[in-house]
Amino acid sequence: MAFATEPASKNRPDCSSPPRVVILGGGYGGVYTALGLQKAARNGLIHLSIISRENFFLAQPMLAEVVSGSIEPPHIISPIRRLCPKSNFHQAEIEDIDLDKRLVVVRYREQPDFHYIPFDHLVLAVGSSTDLSGTPGVAAHSFSFKTLGDAIALRSHLISILEKADVEPDANRKNSLLTFVVAGGGYTGVEVSAEINDFVKEASQSYQHIEQTEVNVVLLQGSSRILPELDAESADFSQRVLERKGIEVRLDTRVTGATSESVTLKNGSNISTRTLVAAIGSVGNPLLEKLSCERDLRGRPVVDSNLMLVGNPNVWAVGDCVAIPNAVSDQPCPPTAQCAIRAGKHLSKNILATIADQSVKSFAYKDRGVFVPLGRFSGAARIMGFKVSGFWAWWMYRTFFLLQLPRLKRKIQVLIDWSLELVFPRDIVNLDITKSHQTTQSHYDPGQIIFSQGDLAQGFFIILDGRVEVIREKDGGSISIATLSTGDYFGEMSLLYGVRHTATIKAITAVDVVIMNANDFTMLASSSSDFRKLFSKAMTERLSGLGIENPNEISQSEHEQINDNGKS
Repeated sequence: MAFATEPASKNRPDCSSPPRVVILGGGYGGVYTALGLQKAARNGLIHLSIISRENFFLAQPMLAEVVSGSIEPPHIISPIRRLCPKSNFHQAEIEDIDLDKRLVVVRYREQPDFHYIPFDHLVLAVGSSTDLSGTPGVAAHSFSFKTLGDAIALRSHLISILEKADVEPDANRKNSLLTFVVAGGGYTGVEVSAEINDFVKEASQSYQHIEQTEVNVVLLQGSSRILPELDAESADFSQRVLERKGIEVRLDTRVTGATSESVTLKNGSNISTRTLVAAIGSVGNPLLEKLSCERDLRGRPVVDSNLMLVGNPNVWAVGDCVAIPNAVSDQPCPPTAQCAIRAGKHLSKNILATIADQSVKSFAYKDRGVFVPLGRFSGAARIMGFKVSGFWAWWMYRTFFLLQLPRLKRKIQVLIDWSLELVFPRDIVNLDITKSHQTTQSHYDPGQIIFSQGDLAQGFFIILDGRVEVIREKDGGSISIATLSTGDYFGEMSLLYGVRHTATIKAITAVDVVIMNANDFTMLASSSSDFRKLFSKAMTERLSGLGIENPNEISQSEHEQINDNGKS
């Protein structure tokens, strides 16, 4: 990345200024480190800055309950500016880190220029990332589950699915709509599958043509048991609870591909579904890949027992973006919220000790307990070496994370949400917050129909990779008219003439396409002279092959002769 020619010291305070502590990330590790430094910042001992993509802190362990409506979305987030009022907060994208020049490169939203934030002490708390690109179609046709937006989108989708299933006359399509697949049997996958199961079955009671027995939730786990973080007995108990609730658990099962209508498994079988939640694909944060530092076998930067990046003085790190050794165990610290909280508090003390030229202390993490909610009134837990299951595990899970929630206001709001849930059914209002015009990307497997002759025209398709076949159905037979490949487009004729698709498009190979919304395409075609010329020329060539000189003379019967495809 190119740096500006302006001197790096432009924004630096003079030598008498307090040390600059910059925290990257607004999750548990970053926020709790900042909370531990608030008093020092208030007293002028340090200059504290926080840089995060979002301007709020998210209580990640409660995210699954947003899907089911047990908790209202705003109640598990807190504005970082109010949590840490003595810090200088920057809502920005972190573009690069220059350890030599002691600079963080950021870009503020809707601003093209880079900005440079100098530091004396840097805290890396940027979390991990998700990469689903290795499995065809999964990134395009699944719901990830890391952000509040992910949870809201999934909840909206579930309600939309129920609306569609309630009026679907075809039994096979209805079964596909009411099949919900969750890939990944760790903490996140188990929690999400349990919440989906509870919510959809409860909500189905408000739909006249959906029975609870028609709802099918499938949890896929690539290893021999779910919840590898727990001991075998607790994991087996959790699986029995899920199965008793009606969730199908498939072990030693991996996803190898996905489309908008199915999930392909490693054994070659398919699950017909319109809902795939991907609780898999956790990888290191790309921002840290460029750093010159020691790394573990998974490629994560390694910190020493004091939480300082090995070989980089005054560069610290917490959370699951790095490998943290444990002074009381030969295993690295787990990537959990409670570990990040305690590491953040410990790190703030070490930073202040370093600034004061005092000795620092090694971080020792002793697991006080593990909680796994398994849906309403059920859970599994291991607390201080004791195993707890059922209602009391569920109650302790909620109590623990309620107490960990920052700010009294949020604690009260969540407590009220939980109390109302015990008396009233959960809401099924579908708030569509997506933009009405959008361009999306989609993946299709070989042999899959992209659209059929006679379907309503809904989009303009551009092939990114792969080949498709254009098929005309006439007089009870099918004729292959053309083959389209990378760079070709199709669907424009039906949109421009306002008719149904006049041909079937079938994937020959695996195909990736960009789909432009019909309204966006029409607006683009009518407003751009270049596009008008392009499509006018293409249509003229195709119509002339049918002996039609004037496109305005096309009748409905003549539409049936038009080959609904084009070349780029």
